[in-house]
Amino acid sequence: MRWVDLAGYAASSLVFLTFYMKGMVPLRVIALCSNVAFLIYGGMLHLVPIFMLHAALIPINVRRLVCAWRDQHIQLNSSAPGT
Repeated sequence: MRWVDLAGYAASSLVFLTFYMKGMVPLRVIALCSNVAFLIYGGMLHLVPIFMLHAALIPINVRRLVCAWRDQHIQLNSSAPGT
């Protein structure tokens, strides 16, 4: 098995793993990891649709991750004692 095949299997496994995530922050982190793995896989095998899809998903996942971090921070601060 070639290393690029391993990147494809890793990317697919990471996507599968996202379905087990309960929190938004871990889900977005794993999704970003899968995007990077699919970029490697698609880039090395010249699979343009896969490469373009995951290149487009990265900024979306980054934005959603930042929003989830911010929401989590606000929620933690609002539930802190003395507030």
